[in-house]
Amino acid sequence: MVAADVIVIGGGPAGVAAAITCVQGGLSVMLLTDQPEIDLADAEMQPPEPLQSLHPGVQTLLKQLQIDGATAFASKGIYTGIKTGANVSPLSTVEGETWEGHHIAPGLFSAYSLLKAKELGVEVRFVSRANEIVCSEDAVTGVVLADGTALNCAYLIDASGRSRFAGRYLKFDEELLSRPLLSWTGIDKDNPCGNPDRELAYFEPNPHGWTWTAYSNKGYYTWTKLADKSNSDAFLKELSASSQAATIKAANMQWRVFRPLACPGLLLAGDAAGILDPAAGQGILSGLMSGIMAGETVLSCITNAQLSNWYLSRYDNWFMDHFNHKKDALTKRYREMGIDVSVQK
Repeated sequence: MVAADVIVIGGGPAGVAAAITCVQGGLSVMLLTDQPEIDLADAEMQPPEPLQSLHPGVQTLLKQLQIDGATAFASKGIYTGIKTGANVSPLSTVEGETWEGHHIAPGLFSAYSLLKAKELGVEVRFVSRANEIVCSEDAVTGVVLADGTALNCAYLIDASGRSRFAGRYLKFDEELLSRPLLSWTGIDKDNPCGNPDRELAYFEPNPHGWTWTAYSNKGYYTWTKLADKSNSDAFLKELSASSQAATIKAANMQWRVFRPLACPGLLLAGDAAGILDPAAGQGILSGLMSGIMAGETVLSCITNAQLSNWYLSRYDNWFMDHFNHKKDALTKRYREMGIDVSVQK
């Protein structure tokens, strides 16, 4: 069956941004997410979850997408700068001004964004997962869902996050750009001992990697730790001592990117395209930007089909330029801190 002009896989920032951009351009869009639908009225009943930090610069893009209320809805705390050692780097780039970023609950941010996407005309299928990609005449033309339903489309945008569905299914080449890295994220009850400034986020390098700490206004804090896989045992004693050890989430954070990122009928966006570790910063901003760019590319391809290969190539180049810029900046930052993540030869 013909589902829509565009099918988007993933209900995170990249997927929502891509879907709304396409709808704003007049296309029909179906978004598939494995998340359940959350009644926003029940938001306060949701259990605490690890927070993500949202730079204030994101608001411009959220307003463009008509989901700028997501920040206030999902906010669990604010921060005005990042403390590394004794140094504090303010978010503001304007002398005399204080800019506030937000520590947001990603599940609530996504729930709000998906509801607004529905209101804007996106058909959202909750608890829905693509199992197969359908190709015809060297182009992607649809997906098959886990329940066997076949859905056709003119373009598929994979924003499936770290599951990276399309690149894996189609066996795209994957460039590995760092040594194996592991991260762990969890939450713990806030402890007033030491009296940290809770309007700062904390980045603490150590011999094995780093620790990031973000305080909520709800009596708990989020921490993320990253280490070279060969040094990961150094964290085990500390992790097992956490009061919330059973809820700790681990992730593969090796830097990597699929090639290509676009082909006839398909574009990869967000983490589904390329992954850097969280210290690269502004992950939500990057996801939104790539989703918007993927949506705009699809609009151009459908409007000027004879130039579609050029538009797809332009998207690939844009994503790689952005990705490599952040990779090079993070490599330089790590080198200054004495952290080596280069690929071992």
